[in-house]
Amino acid sequence: MSRPRLLSAAAMTASAGLLLSACADMPRPSRPELTPYERPAVRQGEAAQFLTTYASELDAALGEDPEALEPLQANPLLERTTAEMRIAQATDRSLGAVGYTDVVAGGPVVDGYPLWYIAFATPDQAPPSADEDAAPADEVQAMLVRRDSAAEDWKVVESIFVPADAQPTILADESGAVSTAPEAHTEAAARVTEQAAEYLQTGEVPDGAPAFPDAGFQDFRDYIDELGAEDTGFSDVGAECAPDTEAGVADYALATEGGGVSFAEIRCTITVNVPESYYVDLGEDIDAVMSTDDEGSTITITVGQPLLATTQGEEISVYSPGWFMLESATSGQAAEDSGDSGDGEG
Repeated sequence: MSRPRLLSAAAMTASAGLLLSACADMPRPSRPELTPYERPAVRQGEAAQFLTTYASELDAALGEDPEALEPLQANPLLERTTAEMRIAQATDRSLGAVGYTDVVAGGPVVDGYPLWYIAFATPDQAPPSADEDAAPADEVQAMLVRRDSAAEDWKVVESIFVPADAQPTILADESGAVSTAPEAHTEAAARVTEQAAEYLQTGEVPDGAPAFPDAGFQDFRDYIDELGAEDTGFSDVGAECAPDTEAGVADYALATEGGGVSFAEIRCTITVNVPESYYVDLGEDIDAVMSTDDEGSTITITVGQPLLATTQGEEISVYSPGWFMLESATSGQAAEDSGDSGDGEG
């Protein structure tokens, strides 16, 4: 069964010469003088310094146990990378990484924690998602970075590869800060996330929604179709999808030239039933993230689909690298416990 490439959103190694660009040659919007209690969430050089350190520490953590990720990442990225590490270990796959030629980062003015910023990094080689002939600049890595308190370090909360032309223009003011996104953007982004969840669940593009099959969402529907194929042994395959509000990544939105930019995360729960007359090989990926020890006739698979939403005037665009398997579980009575010998085949 097909699934997104390994570590499309998690693996990252930055070069020692990482640069921070704050759009110095672009016109800067004006801002009233800051009060003593206000400051830009990220100052010149801070993002570059953090991302360089993060890259080397992440590279080391990927070769250890998933617990090594906890000082570096927060959910939803932490949960995703943890699952990717378990899958890699179970399937003898290595974790890929890329370096960067530069980084553009911006955050708003804040008067307290959490501090946060959004960064776009240009890889110095074709990222893991790209075709073999792809040029390094075909994709950029978009990241949401947050610091929750003075006692905690910066952590990467969301990280995905998107087409290079999806990177918006971020304008910093004289203090180095970027305004938060206008309400029109946050409303449009929330609406398109709901529409994307509906498409993932039903396979039908809602009226007025973007072309989700062309924006990285088709892989999930293909996976559902593969699970429901007659030769798998699965029956009654269904999916329930909804925006993931627990991590709150959609709350961090920046203004751009003509609109805004923000992340979102969709969670889907796939439920499949195994007929009593079948013995089904779940596959290494599902087994690697299994959270239950008992076998059962019902399999539940939890997946995440991250996305980046950008607006330009009244137009909204959405980009996603695909879906990521997070967890699986079994429940119900197993076929062999039901008195069936399991002579069938999945």
